[in-house]
Amino acid sequence: MNDLDDVATELRRVVDRLNSLPLTKVEPLLPGCHEVAELIVARTRDLEPTMPADHALPTVGASAAGAQLAVVGRDYLAALSQSPGADPSAVRDRLTELRRALP
Repeated sequence: MNDLDDVATELRRVVDRLNSLPLTKVEPLLPGCHEVAELIVARTRDLEPTMPADHALPTVGASAAGAQLAVVGRDYLAALSQSPGADPSAVRDRLTELRRALP
């Protein structure tokens, strides 16, 4: 596996788990999910300079947390695939931490 695959795997695991949990279990996890989504958006901006710098990531409810991570993660993976030599370890590690914190 390469770094891109590692990030994609962690992202898929987190999104799948969030989407399978009851909303009452996701609710307390929202701050951490939003923090990870913001990190992913920031790293995407680092790789994709045409991305608007002033775009704010909305705060979403429990029913949309997985979808939000899936969307920002997809954009990050696309930018990462076009950026050889980029280091995705911060995103991968933070996704791993979030996954391990999930019930």
